Amino acid sequence: MQVSDYMSPAPVTIEPGTDYKHAFTIMQDKNLHHLPVLDSSSAIIGIVARRDLQVAAQCFHEAPVEVSEVMHTPVTTVTANESLASAVERMKDQGIGCLPVIDDGDRQLVGIITESDMLRALNELLAKHG
Repeated sequence: MQVSDYMSPAPVTIEPGTDYKHAFTIMQDKNLHHLPVLDSSSAIIGIVARRDLQVAAQCFHEAPVEVSEVMHTPVTTVTANESLASAVERMKDQGIGCLPVIDDGDRQLVGIITESDMLRALNELLAKHG
């Protein structure tokens, strides 16, 4: 079982200058919990979780705040050809809910794998072994 088998390809992304309220709207509209943050060369430079934006809303109220001020960095990533077990271990060890998936060659973002994807994989595995 590889990351590529369960990742969501072509994730929705944002730029570091995006206002946190706009990022929150994107998450709500698309039912997302994480947004990778890409720089102008499409390199991943951060990740923002829904709870980060909720905290920002409590702290900054209506003040304009860019995602770059509340995103997590550096970002732990995984490659599409890594084992699912390796990704699970990385998420568990670091206490994170998702991993951006990067291409092995040019290191560009190709997907995202989340706790929900891991549960889907576990469900399929359990169903096979009944």
